[in-house]
Amino acid sequence: MDERASEIAEGRSAWVKPLLQGDAAARVKARLKNPSDHVPAEIGGITLSNAGREIYAWWLEARGDKPMPSAGDVDLRALVELLPYIRYLSWEDDKRLVFRIYGSALVEGSGFDLTGHNIFGPGHAEVAIDRARLQALHAQPCGLLMIRDVYDRRGMAYPCEFMTLPLAPDADGKERVIGTVIPCELVSEWTVDVVLDRILTLRRAVFIDTGSGVPDPALGLGK
Repeated sequence: MDERASEIAEGRSAWVKPLLQGDAAARVKARLKNPSDHVPAEIGGITLSNAGREIYAWWLEARGDKPMPSAGDVDLRALVELLPYIRYLSWEDDKRLVFRIYGSALVEGSGFDLTGHNIFGPGHAEVAIDRARLQALHAQPCGLLMIRDVYDRRGMAYPCEFMTLPLAPDADGKERVIGTVIPCELVSEWTVDVVLDRILTLRRAVFIDTGSGVPDPALGLGK
């Protein structure tokens, strides 16, 4: 965590996060042209959150008959209700995946706006495998559903769902990913004082077969 993040984290009290409250997060919808009955409610034994299922429904519709949507297919009008929970990142090179959109609910929930930051920095023991998982999304292509623990200052863990889906490059040639983050257990009031400077423990990592298969289990990227 950089100096500015530390100052914010030290200086703030635990906030109430209305966008992370269960009644708000459970109602958001992607604005789709077609019904989404075909979109699974469960993947790999994990029941999808409402936000996770809605972003996946949008992605499937936006790609049409292509392996994946492109960055140019991202229509913020269709995603307006999901935007508070969205992470949108671009690969700047082989090692840097940078936040371009970091939703307002995620800012409120963590107390810090990660826009412009590399998702892999600062380095830690799991950076290589984390990077390989996300690079696999375009190589296959496929999606990735993870459950990771977010921690508060007391060391208590709060499992969160991370849904991540690939986007093909636009004119700038940069591959991108889009997805949502949402607590696995929606509460009436989110007051967690999140710590950003520790590894988010991985509980599950399930690749989503979007028509081209998933990475070979022998690679050790799933969990």
